[in-house]
Amino acid sequence: MKNELQNVDRIYIKEIGPFINRKSADTIKRWCKESNVDVHKDCSGEFVYRNDFELAYDMPLILRLKKIHGENWRKVYDAYLRNELPNLLAFKEDLNKYKRGYKPKGNIGKKLI
Repeated sequence: MKNELQNVDRIYIKEIGPFINRKSADTIKRWCKESNVDVHKDCSGEFVYRNDFELAYDMPLILRLKKIHGENWRKVYDAYLRNELPNLLAFKEDLNKYKRGYKPKGNIGKKLI
């Protein structure tokens, strides 16, 4: 059990500040509370679990990707995490192919789309 606890990464309150553009420990803790990230405290200081913080930090991106890409949001999010911009561009091109199912036959319809 002790080995399992050592594998859980912590990030201390002051380390979070630069990510969320906050300096005060109180405002950082307020951000954590509003983002549903529990702040813990022990003899080494106040901290959150890194996975909880990263999920809360990425949540706006995740929600946007779900809205845009639907069920495929996870593939795009993984590409973001691996910094694979070419894969993101290829995925967006594939998505555009499927969105344009109807091809107008007349000149007026082609101008509209």
